[in-house]
Amino acid sequence: MEIWKSISSHTSEYENPIKLLKGEIVKLGNRAPEENWKDWIWAENDKEQGGWVPIQIIENLESNKQGLILEDYSAKELNIDKDEIVVKVKSLNGWSWCRKIKDNDEGWIPDEVIDMQ
Repeated sequence: MEIWKSISSHTSEYENPIKLLKGEIVKLGNRAPEENWKDWIWAENDKEQGGWVPIQIIENLESNKQGLILEDYSAKELNIDKDEIVVKVKSLNGWSWCRKIKDNDEGWIPDEVIDMQ
C-alpha cells in the first residue's frame, strides 16, 4: 500500500462522471491533446454521457468509431485539498485511482498533484 500526500488541490470539472460496465459499447471521440495524457480517449455511452477513458480498457471496433469496454470503469475524479493523505490504488496514463485516508472517498487524481510519503 503506497501512501501519498497531495502537494496541491484538485477539483473535478465533471459533475456526472461516466460509468461503464465490462461489455458495454461506446462511441469513440478524440484522444486527449495533452502529451502527458495521450492515452485517454473521449467516449460516450448510449445515454449520451461522455468522459475520458484509458485506451487500455477499450477494444476498437468498426474502424475506431466504436469501442468495447474490457472492464468496469468510472471516470470519477477525486476532489482533494493540499496536504491530504491518500492511498494510491493504481496508476494509469499520468493519473492515479486513490482513496482518501480521512473518509475513504475514491477517484482519479493527476499524478502531478501528489507526492510519495
